[in-house]
Amino acid sequence: MFRSFPPIAASLSLVAALPVAGRAQSAGISTETTLMMDEVSHMGGPTIKPETLPRSLTMEEGDDPTVAEHPAAHEASAAARKAAQKGERLARKKKHLEAAAMYREATEADPLYFEAWNNLALELDAAGRKDEAIATLRRLTQLAPEHVFGFTNLATLLCQRKQYADAEAVSRQALKLHNYSFKANYMLGTVLIDEGHWNEEAKTKLEYAEVKYPEAKALLARWPAKAN
Repeated sequence: MFRSFPPIAASLSLVAALPVAGRAQSAGISTETTLMMDEVSHMGGPTIKPETLPRSLTMEEGDDPTVAEHPAAHEASAAARKAAQKGERLARKKKHLEAAAMYREATEADPLYFEAWNNLALELDAAGRKDEAIATLRRLTQLAPEHVFGFTNLATLLCQRKQYADAEAVSRQALKLHNYSFKANYMLGTVLIDEGHWNEEAKTKLEYAEVKYPEAKALLARWPAKAN
């Protein structure tokens, strides 16, 4: 099953990581605005809990209003499904490395089992294997570019690693392929803010995404009056 990181995982950690004076100086904004931005940066952090994430590709069907439905899902082989089911049970027990091993077995049994690739990455991430998780999601976006969750999950992990330029590039790639995706628009908006770009592009992306994501609406409600 295909799981996705929740939107709150796109934390605003770049702003939070800098001293207040440094943020004001680097952004060229007033102390008042900087303090407000600091408040926004603490709205949420990367609280990834694999067992609570969406677990089905059908969740993508409501992500892009211009797409009636996805192409027929790939029917994974029996051996791959059996391995993935074991992985799912282990993931619920928070045995992440063991779960990853079963999802890896599933991908080896059926390389087109994209849900297994996605969940392999999530379990690797939960086990602290961040680089392997990122590499797995990069491969997934190459294997299955029709699935936006691969891109947004990858962008989320890159944000957590503070690789904001890379996360922005991935988010833009997602939007190029899925221009009307609420999640892709939300991710680009938050990544731009992570980079300190409280600009019109970020605002426009969040205004689109707020239809589906309350987190986007909350960010917009706290938008700096003097942001550029």
